[in-house]
Amino acid sequence: MKSFLLIALSVQFILINGYGQRLPCSSTDIAVATTFDTTQTRGLADNYYLWDPGQKISVKFLTGSPALQHKIELIAREWERYANIHFSFVQAGNSNARINLDDKGGHNSLIGTLANSVSQNQKTMNFDTTDFTDQSIHRIVLHEFGHLLGLLHEHFSPLAGISWNKQAVYNDLYKTNGWDTATVNANIFQTYALSYTNGTLYDKQSIMHYPILATWTTNQYSVDWNDSPSTGDKRLIAALYPFVGNRPRRVPRIQISPIQRVEILNSPSKNGLAIYPRFSLATADREGIVIFVVFFYNADGTPIVMESDKYSVNNQVATFKTATLPPKLHLQSNSNVHNFELFIPYSAFPRESTHVQAKFTAYLWDNHQLKLLSSSSLIPCNLLK
Repeated sequence: MKSFLLIALSVQFILINGYGQRLPCSSTDIAVATTFDTTQTRGLADNYYLWDPGQKISVKFLTGSPALQHKIELIAREWERYANIHFSFVQAGNSNARINLDDKGGHNSLIGTLANSVSQNQKTMNFDTTDFTDQSIHRIVLHEFGHLLGLLHEHFSPLAGISWNKQAVYNDLYKTNGWDTATVNANIFQTYALSYTNGTLYDKQSIMHYPILATWTTNQYSVDWNDSPSTGDKRLIAALYPFVGNRPRRVPRIQISPIQRVEILNSPSKNGLAIYPRFSLATADREGIVIFVVFFYNADGTPIVMESDKYSVNNQVATFKTATLPPKLHLQSNSNVHNFELFIPYSAFPRESTHVQAKFTAYLWDNHQLKLLSSSSLIPCNLLK
């Protein structure tokens, strides 16, 4: 299992930068598809973060005028016309998704059910209203709510075959968006595995596709602004959230609540740290493997490095446990009593380490890949060796 974790340090929350005017990124009813026609359907989705078909997703605005909030709600509900999914816009209480409106944060959203792993006082979606016009607001809102439903950027498709002129993209997006090379790589050049296509074809007309300038490719290939969901988008979302039957690609889906607390206790009897993360967990309709990891950092936030056969990942001090969880499981960890512990001995740390920080993270392991489920902030602790 340790070999699975060798790539864990590169896994982060999937906050997708979205559609915007500055960002060359970001209707007609059709019959709802109840079968998955791979010869016509298009699109890219992360099935690990999909909601249940028929589910009511609660959405709350953190900021913005009532008039603008209402406009965004009406646009977002267009997705309900094509799929068995519903949005419930609430004024108070807990919500699955929370929207911030500002003039500087860009357009971005967490993917699907990852929104449930974020604390209720934090946003899961952002709109930069300086980019809103009568035409742009429609595509921006539908694009970001597409992410909330689990859709990915279409240019990430392994079937796209885009011949990028990368240096031109780096130069342009640094000037227009202030993006560094790593940000461009994450939002433009990454490619998903073939399984994320759900058996579909590449769709340059998708609402989830970034516009591509001809100067960004070596063969002058270009994609214009897509203002509305394409026929492929509508068919894909109908297949992912069917009114009848099952999804085309069912995978383990596991949700973990925001990490409510991580209690770290010095254990003289065990000569190490006992760690008790508090969270709730729910599995969907398939068994899944979860890896619970605690990474350790110095007081300045840098990883603590020490080679160890048992208590390190990529030479960073860490401890972990794995669990195979059955479907339809609901559990609470360390709510009233200590019923789930991770342990690490003092000997796993460099001799000079005294004041350290810990970060608890949970991953789903499936199909040779790690999927982030939830992650805590850094928690200070002392080593009483």
